[in-house]
Amino acid sequence: MRAQLWITSKSDEHEPEGFTRTLERSLRRLQTDHVEMYFLHMLQRPELLSSALKATVERLRKAGKLKHFGFSCHHGNVAELLQHAAKLGWVEAVMFRYNFRNYGDAALNRAIDACVKAGVGLIAMKTQGSAVSFAPRVERFARIGRWTRAQAVLKAVWADERISAAVSHMDTFEKLRENVAAALDRSKLGAAEQAELERYATATRGLACDGCDQHCGAALAAPQAISDTLRALMYHDVYGEPARARALFARSPPLAPQLSGPELAAAAAHCPHGLDLPALLTRAARVLA
Repeated sequence: MRAQLWITSKSDEHEPEGFTRTLERSLRRLQTDHVEMYFLHMLQRPELLSSALKATVERLRKAGKLKHFGFSCHHGNVAELLQHAAKLGWVEAVMFRYNFRNYGDAALNRAIDACVKAGVGLIAMKTQGSAVSFAPRVERFARIGRWTRAQAVLKAVWADERISAAVSHMDTFEKLRENVAAALDRSKLGAAEQAELERYATATRGLACDGCDQHCGAALAAPQAISDTLRALMYHDVYGEPARARALFARSPPLAPQLSGPELAAAAAHCPHGLDLPALLTRAARVLA
């Protein structure tokens, strides 16, 4: 039975010692002697893909404890990390934020092309492009042509032949049935459906945080965990997981209580997508604390 399973796990510790420790813990919990893929989870700093980590990966591979290595990322420097992975030669896969909102991103597309050329497998996650809060302009796109919104955005990702697989969070049988139906139906989105998806992306652009703290953070006196806070709010509002949302919020560096209205307004002015940061961060502090 084990030979028929592919198991992927991940480490939230990025130094070689911690990476080894979390892998050993994962193997014990999974009651197996190896995993097919092991990721560095939520990588942000490319320098952590060090020669010491490479040696650790090779040692663990020779010991038969992992077969393949990669990392996951979904903050604002996804394109930079993909380009770095393509140059290294020992990163085998990257799981990264990719959805219908990213199609016009030239830097990201160049990075994807570089990974494909280098033989790095690409796995899309955050495919739904979820907004940080519900709004009427989201709900009017309940269907895209003959597909539900969730099915349509998955099909949009699958249409990119550079992507090897997509990760989709399925916590109900309804979501499972929808995803299976969309996967088994090989028909592609038509021109009208693609146009409707583009309208949806435009209408909701100001509701989705891309994790690019370097933009809004440039207006602040000290770094703040803005994208981490909005990610937690998304889990609360969109995913319907309040307990996990509060846990994520609790683990995030606290926002400075002295952040002023003018500072938040300045940060919002630097957001390339026009998120209402003062309102969203105030609400996050209220519902997640």
